[in-house]
Amino acid sequence: MAQPIHRILVPTDFSEHSRRALEYALSLAQRMGASVELLHVWEPPVHVAPDALMMMPGWQDVSVEKYGLAQAGHRLHDWAEPYRSGPVPLQVHLERGIPADAILRAAERGYDLVVMGTHGRTGLARLMMGSVAQKVSARASCPVMTVHGAEPERVAQPAG
Repeated sequence: MAQPIHRILVPTDFSEHSRRALEYALSLAQRMGASVELLHVWEPPVHVAPDALMMMPGWQDVSVEKYGLAQAGHRLHDWAEPYRSGPVPLQVHLERGIPADAILRAAERGYDLVVMGTHGRTGLARLMMGSVAQKVSARASCPVMTVHGAEPERVAQPAG
């Protein structure tokens, strides 16, 4: 018997794939009376120490990590804003870390479903970049639904 869905986690990287996943999750949540929680994981740059200071004219010295997290937080709230007025309760969360690992940790906090976008990379691109969606779906403690990004619109060719 299928378990009821009350809480849906939607990880986002701000891509069109993530937007489609969020819209799908909101539609599903509305039908099921569930809430949606949007998660962005900020990954510190590997070539800069997180506590390195940034110095900009007119600014106080601030660490790369503090600045990066603040920027990611602003972007997350701006990205979610158009969806906040809808009928489904939407919360946003920002975490720091490796995306797949942070999403898996979050999924263990009582979510019934993870809905996430996938870029659909194959071959060398998938080998080199890995797949966050694949890692999450393989190891998550709850079901994971992946949503592909928008397909390019095909132009109808005249019969001939």
